[in-house]
Amino acid sequence: MSYWRNTMKPLLDDETGTMFKHAPVRVTLAFPNRYSVGMASLGFQVIYRMFNNEEGVACERAFLPDDVDAFEKLGQPLPTVETGREAGDCELFAMSVSFELDLTNIIRMLDVVGLHPLRERRDDSDAIVMIGGPLTSSNPYPLVPFADVIVIGDGEQIIPVVSDALRESTSREDFYDLIDGMPGIFLPARHTHEPTWATAPKELLPAYSQIVTPHSELSNMFLVEAQRGCPRPCTFCLARTMYGPNRNNGGQELLDVIPDWAQKVGLVGAALSDFPHTKFVGRTLTERGVKLGVSSIRADTVDTELAEILKAGGLRTFTVASDAPSERLRRWLKKGITTEDLLKTAQISRDLGFSGLKVYMMIGLGPENDDDITELISFTKELAGINRIALGISPFVPKRHTPHFADPFGGVQIIEARLKRIQKELRRTAELRNVSAKWAWVESVIARGGPEIGMAAYTLYRNESIGAWKKALDEIGWVDEYGDNDASSISLPPGQYVPRGVNAHADGLAV
Repeated sequence: MSYWRNTMKPLLDDETGTMFKHAPVRVTLAFPNRYSVGMASLGFQVIYRMFNNEEGVACERAFLPDDVDAFEKLGQPLPTVETGREAGDCELFAMSVSFELDLTNIIRMLDVVGLHPLRERRDDSDAIVMIGGPLTSSNPYPLVPFADVIVIGDGEQIIPVVSDALRESTSREDFYDLIDGMPGIFLPARHTHEPTWATAPKELLPAYSQIVTPHSELSNMFLVEAQRGCPRPCTFCLARTMYGPNRNNGGQELLDVIPDWAQKVGLVGAALSDFPHTKFVGRTLTERGVKLGVSSIRADTVDTELAEILKAGGLRTFTVASDAPSERLRRWLKKGITTEDLLKTAQISRDLGFSGLKVYMMIGLGPENDDDITELISFTKELAGINRIALGISPFVPKRHTPHFADPFGGVQIIEARLKRIQKELRRTAELRNVSAKWAWVESVIARGGPEIGMAAYTLYRNESIGAWKKALDEIGWVDEYGDNDASSISLPPGQYVPRGVNAHADGLAV
């Protein structure tokens, strides 16, 4: 039975906007996760279109099978979506990676397509492996054992450079010569430190979808980027540093790239309620009968007019972020959201008939204590007295390129105890959804680790578990160099205490 015919062809048939092209230079653009996750990635779709718009280059997509073990038993090569050709049979095998926990999926993807995962075990007869996406800008170092090229920053600036090099080069080293020294190009075979990020000029924006499909996690939604970067100073977030200066697109610019056939449109941006054209674009689309989705709304900028537009666009549940369990910790993170802002948003959601309010937050912050959790429980009960409340709780994971890069991870036992308390005291008050503290710990290790963490992942990628991670980290002699750092003093701005033993992989700076 053909995997492409039975699994991928039905997905292909339901797509709108697919690009079909034959050209001398073949690129496979892979997403190391299932199809529905990859097709919800706007960056993945932009890179797909840009490669196909390059002269002499044809790009097809590939995704990790839902059940990799079952797929491998078929004994078939992984096919591309567009034509079913072998995904590894190409000049460039590119991957877009969003999440730290996809590190093992990256290795598995290379294995499944017949490319040796380790860079040093490949040669000129193999496709060049290029990896980009939010993960590489946050921390490229765990990918060093696997990637020939790591792209850091905006892909819009990189794709023409890489395409030129693919057309002109006659060997891997020749290809490296042609791209070496360009912004955003990190060559593990030649470089020890990441370069300055590539930053797309405004004329290459906005980013927007190429393909719409009912099988995406954002079903049948056309995505368009309202803004890149963020004007806010929140200290925990990478949006401001990783994506460069805030660049707002014009309202009419967004409308011009949205096709007439789009029935659902998702506006993408780090702080859409700060975007000056959200109401204009939203009102124009809803008057056409288009359904709306938004990636982020700040509670301190919500007003009745904006909420009415979103309600007209089909939004049923209002979503905002608290990002910390107490007001003092929101001040510490420079979040700028007060409890009063959250209560006001709950009231607006109730008055306009929204079915509920979702509030996202983090726990496990450095200075956090039981009083902060008490405040979280108290204001959640206040919110629940206004409208139905759902809490999405994630353990805080310190990231490079933020003032928190050397904060200690909150600790699995401490976070689990606080989650248990929250669940006990709010189980009849709010719907609770939380991320595993154990997997957040693994994420924190990858987020600040070096090549040795990539090699640890290589030893367990076929049978990943928390126990396997602990064993692999023990075998490489991993020690948490941030565990003794003290972030408990709220009087100190984040990142101002002196960390112990910070290495080159966690210096928080691009070199």
